[in-house]
Amino acid sequence: MLKKNWFRKEPPKSKPEGDLFRDLKDVIPVIRKQGEPPTKDPGSFSRYICDLCSTPHAISELRQCVLCGRWGCENCWKDEFYTCKSCAGIIKIHGIRGKE
Repeated sequence: MLKKNWFRKEPPKSKPEGDLFRDLKDVIPVIRKQGEPPTKDPGSFSRYICDLCSTPHAISELRQCVLCGRWGCENCWKDEFYTCKSCAGIIKIHGIRGKE
């Protein structure tokens, strides 16, 4: 005789608090590996393309996002989280959702 009720659903397991970084890594796809160089601008010798706005910049003007690996210029960068604008928006959405 089986004592387990096969039709009863198990209650969802709760996530431990403080898993925001792991949640972000699950949601945000990696575009470039860390340390992978940005795309060269085909129209110039020493400029590189911003992955977000596609404008050419010197390598010193670009920063690599710590979450997705995209290279962003000053206009496409958020110092608040040290990420690109795209990832910063996702972080804010998850931060708002986590406060509910």
